[in-house]
Amino acid sequence: MLKEERYDKILDILEKEEYVSALQLSRMLYVSLPTIRRDLAELHRRNQITRSHGGAKKIQSEHIVAPLNFRKTVRTTEKRALCRAAAKLVNDNDIIFIDSSTTTLQMAEFLSEKKNITVITNGIPLATVLVKKGIKTYCTGGEIFQNSLAHFGSFAEDFIQRFNIDTLFFSCHGVNEKGMLTDPSLPETQIRKVAINQSKKTVFICDETKFLLSTPYNLVPIQKLDHIVTNSTQVYKYFQSEDSNKIIIV
Repeated sequence: MLKEERYDKILDILEKEEYVSALQLSRMLYVSLPTIRRDLAELHRRNQITRSHGGAKKIQSEHIVAPLNFRKTVRTTEKRALCRAAAKLVNDNDIIFIDSSTTTLQMAEFLSEKKNITVITNGIPLATVLVKKGIKTYCTGGEIFQNSLAHFGSFAEDFIQRFNIDTLFFSCHGVNEKGMLTDPSLPETQIRKVAINQSKKTVFICDETKFLLSTPYNLVPIQKLDHIVTNSTQVYKYFQSEDSNKIIIV
C-alpha cells in the first residue's frame, strides 16, 4: 500500500472514530507500528490530525488551514480597511515584522510612503510585493509550507531572533471565548510566539469573523497585546475600560 493510500485510509477511519491508537491502526492496516507512527507524524505536520496519547484524532474541517489562493479571496475589502488602519502605526525608520497571514498581506499597499523602514516576514507573497515597492525586506527562509507559501520551522525562528523588532503585525485563526488567540497550525503558532518575544509592540489585526473561534493551539491572551485593529465591537468584552486605548475599531 502506497503512503498516500495509507494516509487516506487513516483519515477515513478517523472520520468514524473520535480517537484511534497507533496500535489499532497498525493492526487495521496490516503495517508495522513504526510505519504508522511516521504516517501520523506526517498527517500531523499537514495539520490534518492531532496526536494524542499514542494515537490520533482528526482535526475538524473548520480547524484545517485552507490554501492561500482561497484565503486571499475571502473578505478582502474588510482586510484592506484593517490594514490601512494598522499601517498608521508604522513610523519612519521602524523595523517591523509582518506575518504570513492573508489578512496582513494587504499591508504592503500602505507602506510605500513610510521612510527608511525595514520589513521582516516569513511570507513569500508579501516579501515579493514589498521588494517591488522598493521597501527593504528580509524573508526568513526555512521550510516552505504549500498551503501558505510561507517559511516555518527552527531556521525561520532563529532568523527572527537576529532582529530587535519595533512592531509586530499579525493575525491568526481566531479568538476563543476566554480571550485566547488560537490557531490550527502549530508551526504558525510557534513562529508568531518567537516574533512576539522579539517585538517591542504587538498589533493584532482581526476581522469580526474571528471572534469566538477556538482551534487547537494557544498563542497569547488578547489582553497582553498592545493594539487590536478590528471591525467588531466584540473586542471590548475582553478588556477593562482603562484599556480601551489598545483598541482601534475600523
